[in-house]
Amino acid sequence: MIRLIVIVVLAGLLFTACSKNHGFPSTPQITLESVNPLELGNGETLQIVLDFKDAEGDIQDSVFVREDVGYDYYDIFYPMPGDIPKQRNMQGQIILSLPYGSGAGGFAVAAPRRPNLPDTAIFYIYIKDLQGHISDTVKTPPVIVQP
Repeated sequence: MIRLIVIVVLAGLLFTACSKNHGFPSTPQITLESVNPLELGNGETLQIVLDFKDAEGDIQDSVFVREDVGYDYYDIFYPMPGDIPKQRNMQGQIILSLPYGSGAGGFAVAAPRRPNLPDTAIFYIYIKDLQGHISDTVKTPPVIVQP
């Protein structure tokens, strides 16, 4: 019995040692690094910084952002730049710049629809890789969007 346990433990160690991913998941993994500013006015840009990890390094598909203002929500499709190199065990940062109001390509924080009242927006973000794997979803702290 002890011999079987030793063999199983050795096999597990060998499998772990031979793994090429070294803690990098096949499904992209993201964490929220920062959100600035937390109060956004006309003419300003919201910057959201995400840290990511991916075993295959094939995160070149897209970022999906949902802006939830309580009474409505807006989905933003944010394609990845085409010049991201594909490499194994990739990690780094994704920086999203979302201008106030309607911006080029529709990558924008929606202006409040209620006159003279600010909105409180929460952003939900996930990424999709070229194999169709979808990361977990991160949630920002509330962002005040001034009219």
